[in-house]
Amino acid sequence: EKMPSSAYRKLMEGIECMGVRPSSPSSTTTSSSSSSLTTVVDLGACPGGWTAVVRRCFDDSRVIAVDRTAVDSSLMKDEMVDFVKGDAFAFEPPEHTLAGGGGGISSSSSNNNNNDLWMISDVIAYPERATELLSKWCEMKWASHMIVTMKFQGKEPDLEELDKAIDVVRNLGYDCRVKHFFNNKNEVTFMVSEKKMVTGKERNNDLEAGIVGTSMFSTL
Repeated sequence: EKMPSSAYRKLMEGIECMGVRPSSPSSTTTSSSSSSLTTVVDLGACPGGWTAVVRRCFDDSRVIAVDRTAVDSSLMKDEMVDFVKGDAFAFEPPEHTLAGGGGGISSSSSNNNNNDLWMISDVIAYPERATELLSKWCEMKWASHMIVTMKFQGKEPDLEELDKAIDVVRNLGYDCRVKHFFNNKNEVTFMVSEKKMVTGKERNNDLEAGIVGTSMFSTL
């Protein structure tokens, strides 16, 4: 089936690499819990390649697609897609989509609430804006998982900004892995997951599992 854009491949690689999927038992509720609801916020969604991946591969997930321009007409007709016209960097998720009904994700609430929020973004912007976006969402603890593309200007990657973004994410309590996927051009993909608490000890999500592609830089 035709997709709105070829960019959808990057999101599929990112989800496969993380080893966690929207609405999967490992990222939402246990089998004894009531049915879970995963909301995926797609920032800079137009024309809708990433939104289409979520809807076609994880059909029990709702998508909030944010952009100044509408997504593909088939997605605009999808009752599980809410289109929000506006600035991706200024968007704030509705309280009812957050774990606990507001205030963001926490180690206690995210495992006992049927709401699970993801944020994905392939928006075209300077690298600094990607860092700002990750900083905002991590600081507010809005999402349990994030997949964000950092796009570089010119032919060389901005290693300084890349390192800064990684430090920001980790210092704000999230685990982070960065990969240059087969379908990435002059850009890298951030895969970000909240850290878990196991018997009182901090445990990182295993982002080493299911790796696809090769590292862009040997230090990552």
